[in-house]
Amino acid sequence: MLVYTYLAFVGIAFLSSLNAFRLDFPLHLKVFSILLGLDFLVEFSATVVVNLFHIRTNVPLYNCFMLVETMTYAWFFRTILTSRLLKGLIDSYLILFPIFWIIIVFFVFGISSWNSYVYIVESLFTVCLAAAFYYQLFTAPTLIRLTTSPEFWIATGLIIFYTCNLPYLGMLNFITKDYLSLAKSLLMLLQILNIIMYSLFTLAFLCTKTITISTTKSSAY
Repeated sequence: MLVYTYLAFVGIAFLSSLNAFRLDFPLHLKVFSILLGLDFLVEFSATVVVNLFHIRTNVPLYNCFMLVETMTYAWFFRTILTSRLLKGLIDSYLILFPIFWIIIVFFVFGISSWNSYVYIVESLFTVCLAAAFYYQLFTAPTLIRLTTSPEFWIATGLIIFYTCNLPYLGMLNFITKDYLSLAKSLLMLLQILNIIMYSLFTLAFLCTKTITISTTKSSAY
């Protein structure tokens, strides 16, 4: 039952993200909205369609979407980060990650097996970029009202989800092979973390555009 609750939260997040088009949000938020729409289609297919047609596994679907997802996250942060060094690093990542994905998916694990190496790289890089955005916010020369910053809530959701899920999904092949009962128990945690992340995504698109407070940090000390 929890899996359908989490699916509903994905759908709500996508519907709320349509505000990006109605309120003329920046391009990176519109692209993120499209990603949420694809995310909902993937999750719906992985839970409802797979069960309806008795498909053996939904892992290939997740493995393929992982490439789209991580590339979009990287582009999203490249758009909102101001550091030239980080932008250059992200550019390299956008070139190298698809090559890494192809090697791991087709020559190491196979498309029908969970690709933990790919997930570990995606998680670590996404968390680092979100943390870099945090640093940019808190060291900016102007104060930002975080409660009205969609980018802040998106970064927060990504940090919570990927930080907490990395130990589980990074070792999923090992856990399901030797500790199947533990894997099933941890799946509930995964779904709860999904609900938290998509709730924050919903909040991101329901809040107004980022408002920059006119008060400038003083450097006269």
